[in-house]
Amino acid sequence: MKVYLDNNRLTPVDPQVREVMEPFFNEPYGDLPALHDFGAATRKAYNEAVEKCYASLHASDKDTLVFTSGAAEAHSTLFMSTYTRFILTGRKNNIIVSEREPLPILELARFLEEQGCRVNYLPANRDGIIDPETLTDYITPRTALVSVSMVDAESGAINPVEEIANICRRYEVPFHTDATQALGRIPVDLQRLEADYLSFSSETLHAPVGTGGLFLKEGTELLPLIPGGRMKAEALRGGPLNLPGIVGLGKAMEIASDALGFEVEDMRDLRDRLEEALRALPGVEILVPWALRTPNTVLAAFRGVESEAMLYELNREGIAAYSTTVHPFGEWRQRPLTDILELDPVLRHSTVGFALNRNTTEEEIDHTIEAVKKALEYLRSFSTLDEYAKEQA
Repeated sequence: MKVYLDNNRLTPVDPQVREVMEPFFNEPYGDLPALHDFGAATRKAYNEAVEKCYASLHASDKDTLVFTSGAAEAHSTLFMSTYTRFILTGRKNNIIVSEREPLPILELARFLEEQGCRVNYLPANRDGIIDPETLTDYITPRTALVSVSMVDAESGAINPVEEIANICRRYEVPFHTDATQALGRIPVDLQRLEADYLSFSSETLHAPVGTGGLFLKEGTELLPLIPGGRMKAEALRGGPLNLPGIVGLGKAMEIASDALGFEVEDMRDLRDRLEEALRALPGVEILVPWALRTPNTVLAAFRGVESEAMLYELNREGIAAYSTTVHPFGEWRQRPLTDILELDPVLRHSTVGFALNRNTTEEEIDHTIEAVKKALEYLRSFSTLDEYAKEQA
């Protein structure tokens, strides 16, 4: 049995999404402004996708949606625009980001630091969450931007972005949030959330990688990273539109919005089934309180077992999971979650995460539970991790 539980990074493409995209791979389609039937069909498909994106986020018609190649491009556009408009001109002198922002945002922040911009990093608390009150220690009228993601990709911890947005509003400072890990898992309502900018990406929405967007609240400004284009949104991001990707993204967002009612509850039940089974095992600790996490994520620490070894054993059983101690780039570019959670040194190299999607089945979860039990028994039979951790403490 193949079980994919690494859905906070990538999700399998939904067959309905693939179906609406296929015509744009198999048949010619026209340029959006073109005055022929091909162009008319393109405009119809594009407008329908835009409407689905707006509806799924409860965005106002007066808000602007800029399609990008993903969240990373959306972040770059916003941060470089902020730097050019405010920092270079001397109107503002700092930006604020959470220490647990997605890696592209942290890389942007460090790049801007090298250019002379002052960057403040909001610390996460022991639950891996940004406390809104800490923002008041950093924010000033000369702050150009505050960025805090809705959900932590590793732990599933949900940040109180509505409260953070309200503080920014009080100081008249623009607020940005990345909703990539939130869409399809928790409600996202731009009418309720006073965010000036909201970014998102396709890869966690059961759509192909390579499409994303940036919502701009009415009245906000943005300098394009790629100038050009004829329509309002295109003028903020020049170059040809990825129409198949946009059509697929629109469908994916529609499905995710519709699924919040019943499919997410089913996913939560399966997540809880896995979590309860793990919690019952000796030497296993569940990280981040239940009520503070998205309904698809479990992060566990396995005493006496290195996370790499656990991932290897799970992979042998056909199960894909992830670890907060195995960094994909070979080095830490953000403060490690294990440090933020202040884990016992014995557990800091033993964390493994399981991220479900709305198509995960009961049989897959039961297979995962049995595989974890088998791996624990095997790996603990010769583990020296406890002794190593005690030497390092």
